[in-house]
Amino acid sequence: MATAEIHKVWSDFDVSVEGRKGLVIHSSMTVRGYSPGSGSEMTIIYWFYYTDNSPICGVMPDYTDAAGNACAAEDFTPPYRDSTYDDFIIFVPYDAFGLEGVGYFEAYCTLGIYHGRKLVARKKRVLVFSLASTGGPSQFEERPREKPNALPPPPKERERHEDVWSQLGIPASAGKKHKERMLLEQFNTYRARINHPDLERRQEAERMLALIARARQELQ
Repeated sequence: MATAEIHKVWSDFDVSVEGRKGLVIHSSMTVRGYSPGSGSEMTIIYWFYYTDNSPICGVMPDYTDAAGNACAAEDFTPPYRDSTYDDFIIFVPYDAFGLEGVGYFEAYCTLGIYHGRKLVARKKRVLVFSLASTGGPSQFEERPREKPNALPPPPKERERHEDVWSQLGIPASAGKKHKERMLLEQFNTYRARINHPDLERRQEAERMLALIARARQELQ
């Protein structure tokens, strides 16, 4: 049975994905003892609570657990027996939270990692933040707000916009929603290779992650 260790959790607010504004939760973690090729999946899941420990109600099926409470989960398959994820991201639209009434709320989320149906890691209050509801779409702000990680600096001779997309294999003429979805998929692919034992694979991952960062800047 695999084990997991949670290192760090941080977040970005007011991120738009496929036309929805929401919260991106980042985490770094290490999975050990996984058997590649076993066909078993692992799952990372966040549960959301008010600071009085009562769960926040979920209002979107994809972001609601069996008890009707807000959560965000994603299955993943580690590529190696021991795999480190430096930045595993999950997007949560603001519309997924059913806030009780109008006002200003303090909230937090708890993180769990499963191997199949067995919980192998859990950490409470990995992220504490504030919610402000006006009765319409929720507005969020982090407390305390962390300074976002700086993006890799652009090269001295910046490549043209269309060259970035061609290197990523994404049509430059594609719509913004399609580009955002493809960038998210590629990011999750290459972040798992950043600690690959093969130097060439690591260098490729670093290069592709830098391209993805530049492409995201183009979409701002």
